[in-house]
Amino acid sequence: MNQLPLTPNNWPEGLHQACRLLRMNWQAQWDGLPRILTLCQQSLKLVQATDHDTIVLNQFAQCVAHDIEQQFADNTRPTEPAYHNRLHTADVLIVLTTLLHILHATHAAHDDKTWSSALLAAAVAHDYKHPGGVNQFAFQIERASWQGVQHIAQTLPSIWKQRIERWILGTDVQSVHLNHQRIADHAFEWVDPWAQVLLNEADIFISATSEFGPGLSDALAREWQCAGFVGHSRVSTKAGRADFLRAARFSSPAAKALGIQAQVQQQLTP
Repeated sequence: MNQLPLTPNNWPEGLHQACRLLRMNWQAQWDGLPRILTLCQQSLKLVQATDHDTIVLNQFAQCVAHDIEQQFADNTRPTEPAYHNRLHTADVLIVLTTLLHILHATHAAHDDKTWSSALLAAAVAHDYKHPGGVNQFAFQIERASWQGVQHIAQTLPSIWKQRIERWILGTDVQSVHLNHQRIADHAFEWVDPWAQVLLNEADIFISATSEFGPGLSDALAREWQCAGFVGHSRVSTKAGRADFLRAARFSSPAAKALGIQAQVQQQLTP
């Protein structure tokens, strides 16, 4: 991709087109996470930022993206989990970019480059070296992902380092419902709880769509089977997918503007 096909005229279709292009790219010649992250940063005009924190956050995100790609430079793709792989990270980055565009357009006062850069940084790092499978105890995989990028995170300003750590830990599926409860009945603003919800929404958004979701459920089943997790036999069935869709939460005005709730309800309707 030379640029993200996102347009204010039709955010949902632009997002879906970007995800289609990602999958063509994944099957043919992968551009790499650094390139995809750059497209997201350019789309949000984050690369023009001149303040110290935003610049450092952008650099951190790029270093993590390069580090992830380097892990697979000499390996074949099957070594990656079937679901929690670079394609998933790219999906999360592009969904998050779209959510941020909508928020910036509809809540002009919230066009905050530093928060946007921090969220993209959290997104690219949130599944760092994900082993596949599920947590055996709270925050197991998420904490390992955060610890894995510590050698890169040393340059981050303390406040953003703490926030990104919290947001990554907050992607533990057992935390998500409470995360949404924290912002219930609160208008959007740039505070930790809302940033957390945006990352949570981006993490599952594509899996909740009717176009890409069923295939991603199949990928998750393959990943869980390789990990020896008994849930693999149900997750991609009609009942298992319904379980996921009923549990999915979308609270932000941006996610609602993309019509994801209607898609979820349509899939749950017999």
